[in-house]
Amino acid sequence: MSISEGKAKIRKEIKRRRSELSPAVLSRIDKLLPDFIFSIEDEELQSRLNNAKRIALYRAFNGEVPADELAKAFMSRGIKCCFPRIAEDNMVFCDCDSLEDNEFERSSFGIDEPVSSKAPVDPENIDVVVLPAVAYNEEGIRLGAGGGYYDRYIGALGDDRPYLLGICYEFQICSDVPSEPHDTGVDFIAVIPEEEYGE
Repeated sequence: MSISEGKAKIRKEIKRRRSELSPAVLSRIDKLLPDFIFSIEDEELQSRLNNAKRIALYRAFNGEVPADELAKAFMSRGIKCCFPRIAEDNMVFCDCDSLEDNEFERSSFGIDEPVSSKAPVDPENIDVVVLPAVAYNEEGIRLGAGGGYYDRYIGALGDDRPYLLGICYEFQICSDVPSEPHDTGVDFIAVIPEEEYGE
């Protein structure tokens, strides 16, 4: 099996598992996520979050771990939050003051993105990126949805990239995630335990 075939197989299985999560479960995870993240006993992670002036997050799509309440928690601490937008086939991040509808618009992919009038944030001004994934292996290598947007964005920053926090369900940890040189590895993976989403 080729690397691309291996990735496609994992993507299909993980997306199937995510599709089985009910709206009630996703809502519960959204609400518990801030306390879960802030209670993780990792000194480097907590230091990065506590000292961050701007954090990049995402708007969950197709069963991804919902992070809206986490974004609100960061905003309540006075941390600027920015979100991804696809512009001319490249990803940029734009600040949003809230998660209200007037701050976002629905993309052609069906994902909520910052409105097009917002200016992109300089990557050097982002301290932490909370990023979604289809899967991770135990070493933190990330398998994305296939568009390569995060890999290109982060890869272009080289050694000056922000701290990378991955968030996923327990079933998204896959030892056999195939990797290529351009695949992004994260600094920490926050794994939602199965008892939080099992029904």
